[in-house]
Amino acid sequence: MRRRDDGLGSAAADAALAAGSVMSVAAAAPAAREIRVLALNTWHSGSKIANGIQLIADLVISTQASIVLLSEATQATTAVAAELARRGREFNAVPSHDTGILSVFPVQDSADLQWMVKARLDIDGKRLTVYSAHLEYRWYASNLPRGYGPGAPAPGEFAEHEWNKLPGGPVTDPAAIQRINTASSRPAVISNFLADAKAEIAAGASVIMGGDLNEPSLLDWTSATANSFDHNGVVSAWETTRRLHQAGFIDAYRSMYPDPATHPGLTWPSDNVDVDVSELAWAPEADERDRVDYIFARGAALRLSGVGIIGPRASIVRGTRLPESTQDNFLASPAQWGSDHKGILATYQLSDGQSG
Repeated sequence: MRRRDDGLGSAAADAALAAGSVMSVAAAAPAAREIRVLALNTWHSGSKIANGIQLIADLVISTQASIVLLSEATQATTAVAAELARRGREFNAVPSHDTGILSVFPVQDSADLQWMVKARLDIDGKRLTVYSAHLEYRWYASNLPRGYGPGAPAPGEFAEHEWNKLPGGPVTDPAAIQRINTASSRPAVISNFLADAKAEIAAGASVIMGGDLNEPSLLDWTSATANSFDHNGVVSAWETTRRLHQAGFIDAYRSMYPDPATHPGLTWPSDNVDVDVSELAWAPEADERDRVDYIFARGAALRLSGVGIIGPRASIVRGTRLPESTQDNFLASPAQWGSDHKGILATYQLSDGQSG
């Protein structure tokens, strides 16, 4: 990372971060502890870009993240922790076969939940349980309204089209879209997470979950965006996020920026000036931009004070690099970027309030 677009550790940046928030720092108890949560898809463990591990470490330091939720991480979790240690920044690493967690706070316990890794943290005697997620990328149902195959394995529905352009054009039947999405197992994985999180909350923990869910939000595919981003008129209550919202989990970005037309929060496919466009997107003749990277939280002890996007201000649209013209809150756009996704940074105040 050759430069910073803003000094995220400065008081001015903190004030900017809180601007427009629905829950301000002032609302938290005086004894609240600030927690900065960064969710980032590392893109094949940081291997797709030269010095990828160093770039991730740069990002952790520049954002002053205290908890980092990594997707597509594998060996990157421990490699980034080692790089941070080399620079005098000590993080506890909780790796898994795919996802990973870095935390400046002590880790009491951890578990690999297959599609997520979980860490129970001790923060000044308070219990915070965090989950880093990376859900199934196949059966990518949001491709269907855009006229592309969802990458469903044989013998599944639409499998013969793989990821290619559909000869019959866009599929806008909500029932067909929901069938493919359900076949991905993403909603079932979230139900398993919710059961695990319910036990943590019952034991007094606050809960944060984030990462690449490989699925849009029901709060994004609304009537306000039905004719945007090649939704082709589709309004969809995407099941994974629907279950999260039904269970009381708060989507950090959408809670602070509720209008998906002015603040779509698009995280994929992100531009990356060091990579050919053909490697950055799946549907070269479509506008496949979506918000698939999230941070969710539940717990009365947690107060969201700021959230924004970290990453390039351009995305890939119909095979070209397109600067975003939205009103989205970009906190920083590093000159060199290590992913094909943009990241999310959310700041919380953890108080002595009861979880629930």
